[in-house]
Amino acid sequence: MAVGVVNSRGRVLEEIRIPTHVENGKSVVINQMVMLGRSLIKKNPQIHKVGIASAGPLDPVRGILLDPTNFSSPKGDWGQVPLAKILSQKLKLPVTLENDAAAAILGEHWCGAAKNYDNAMILTLGTGLGTAVIANGHLVRAGRHLHTEAGHLIIRAHDSSAPCGCGNLGCAEAYLSGRNFARRNCTQFGNPSLSAQDIADLARKKDPRALAAFEEYAEMMAIAIHNYVVIYAPEIILFTGSFAHAAKLFIPSTKRHLAHLLKRRRVGIDLLPQLKISTLDNQAGLIGAAWVALHNS
Repeated sequence: MAVGVVNSRGRVLEEIRIPTHVENGKSVVINQMVMLGRSLIKKNPQIHKVGIASAGPLDPVRGILLDPTNFSSPKGDWGQVPLAKILSQKLKLPVTLENDAAAAILGEHWCGAAKNYDNAMILTLGTGLGTAVIANGHLVRAGRHLHTEAGHLIIRAHDSSAPCGCGNLGCAEAYLSGRNFARRNCTQFGNPSLSAQDIADLARKKDPRALAAFEEYAEMMAIAIHNYVVIYAPEIILFTGSFAHAAKLFIPSTKRHLAHLLKRRRVGIDLLPQLKISTLDNQAGLIGAAWVALHNS
């Protein structure tokens, strides 16, 4: 969980990061937000708006979490949570809720790698796979003003090796999130406790099993991006999130697979996008949440 103070130029003035105790249930997590928010507001009385970037699904217009896919714990699912209203009452300030990937692409478009692009997409690689798109200079929404959940586009239906937190099999997230990448591959190393970062470290040491895992990952990434490209036509796709630090291990092969998949879509308008790592690192969502707060009427 990252909480920070951001000015009107997108500069992070102060930031606190702590582990999110999702395993202890929603009340504990919400109390974490309140505690950190109050501490920064007390130190910075000039704060006048609050933005939240959260994993979804969620309704950004009403400020409601809609039973977030990856927030389940032994304490149960979250269900519907009017998070913006709850935090506004606790912090005594206007609060705006936005999807974390949407906030990240808005942050990148404001002052990051997508600043000079009217058509851009971001993939947040971490516990889940967040996706968000700016097309023709505007954030893309789904019907009913909901956020597009393209991380749950199904790549391989009925693939029992790829269960997703949403309850389906074969979603893009089931292959491409850092957590699911580790889950799918760690048993091949005889160590089920290996993390995605551990496997990335092995790949950097040229371990053949780790390199094979990243080759499969690159192919699945190319398939997902192909599907996104034919729908959204972004000029640039950015990677952010904790697993984006391993991007150099899969971007070259992803580009190769993607160029093949898009071979017939490069005539007239070349739909092959640039693939880059976020220049805002893990602050993209934080900066984007500030942008949403500042521009929310």
